[in-house]
Amino acid sequence: MTARRRWIAAWPGGAAIGVANGVIRQATYAKRLGEKSAHNVSTATAIAAFAAYFAWLERHSPIRDRTQALQIGGAWLGLTVAFEFGFGRRVAKLSWEQLLADYDLAAGRTWPLVLAWLALGPEVVRSLDR
Repeated sequence: MTARRRWIAAWPGGAAIGVANGVIRQATYAKRLGEKSAHNVSTATAIAAFAAYFAWLERHSPIRDRTQALQIGGAWLGLTVAFEFGFGRRVAKLSWEQLLADYDLAAGRTWPLVLAWLALGPEVVRSLDR
């Protein structure tokens, strides 16, 4: 199996990281910090957790080159957005307005930074490993 396939097959682990990050936020510091601050902290912890997971994946299944890393990042981004909107609409019954609110950087929402890391993180980790 190629590194690209292994990394894409590892995406459910990333989904678990995202869900766990949100559960931990809501169960621990969200009430003390307030929603906006808690989401900002959650963004940082998500990026750190994904960085650690990407480093682990890179050690076990090294990415060949920049092109492959960006393909992997694009796949992770697409899978994540599809999961978020699919789960949000079908299971959580959220409106499009509620779902899109997390994408509003101008309103201080930092979720797009996590998505950017998912897209670019495999290349960053690959290049640091060289």
